[in-house]
Amino acid sequence: MEPVNDLWTVVELRTTKEAVEAATAKMRDLGAQGVAVEEADPLGPDFVPKFGEIYEPEGTAGKPGMGNKDVASESPGAPRWAEVATAAMGPGEAVVTGYWPGEPHRWQHISTLLKNWLDLLPTWGLDPGKGDIAVRTVREADWADAWKQYYRPVTVRGRARVLTVCPAWETYMPELGEVVVRIDPGMAFGTGTHETTRLCLGWLLDEVTPGCRVLDVGCGSGILSVSAAALGAGRVLAVDLDPLAVEAARHNVEVAGVADRVEVRRGDLLDGIEERGDLIVANLLADLVERLLPDVHRCLTPKGRFLASGILVEQEDRVARAMEAAGLAVREIRREGAWCALSGELFR
Repeated sequence: MEPVNDLWTVVELRTTKEAVEAATAKMRDLGAQGVAVEEADPLGPDFVPKFGEIYEPEGTAGKPGMGNKDVASESPGAPRWAEVATAAMGPGEAVVTGYWPGEPHRWQHISTLLKNWLDLLPTWGLDPGKGDIAVRTVREADWADAWKQYYRPVTVRGRARVLTVCPAWETYMPELGEVVVRIDPGMAFGTGTHETTRLCLGWLLDEVTPGCRVLDVGCGSGILSVSAAALGAGRVLAVDLDPLAVEAARHNVEVAGVADRVEVRRGDLLDGIEERGDLIVANLLADLVERLLPDVHRCLTPKGRFLASGILVEQEDRVARAMEAAGLAVREIRREGAWCALSGELFR
């Protein structure tokens, strides 16, 4: 009999790309200690998969299992996952996978809670998609490190600078002047490949100035905080309500060698934050962005800039109106795929 602490319950949810961030947050709320995302054609027809999570059950050493769909389906003898993972994903679809420690009988309520939650998504303006859910058990030793072979450097270009997010174990030779950020994502979501994260990274490349102060609200893995410090920020405060995200962010701050400039705290948006930032970045969902807007005036320096991402294109006008109602003039909007990001500053 295998020790319980060596077994993990894996819950796969087939949904839409626009619901990925909400599904990721929901799984964490339900106790997932790690979340992974697989999207159909995530970056266009020329995209080469950058990362994924796989496992190799007993007797299948060297045969890819779960993670990058193409690799798994093209490998003879690859172990078959439930239809959620193996069926071809159509345009706009994604599979969000959560990991819970222990066997399924400890987590049998998760599927029901997720199904009930999916029924609510349309009321928040999100398409739940097919909503298929599958549950299985894997051994930690079989997949905990194997997924690393699929995670590769991700490069983002700003107007004048280039930044590459690179896994901590990867050997990478940067171009002259290129900024490299090293991240060890572990089981955390936030590696730089999602559109909303890339939009934020591109804006950081253009907005971060030497010595500036940055507030990263809903920091997740800490990728934006670490990047801001690497780009020259003098002080970064990273805040997240999820204790697992706070732990992951603190780890990545140490991995990147920027602990002298980045502080990670557990907190609810801007509640209780007394300091001001020259740049406030919030890679959240539209509802959360609207919820924190009343505090932006208090936490943003007079000439500072507020960056909001994690917003669906169809929610763009709604968030822009909310920003203006909160005393922020929208200066620029950037879009990528189904997502957009808005930049604003205080009315003068």
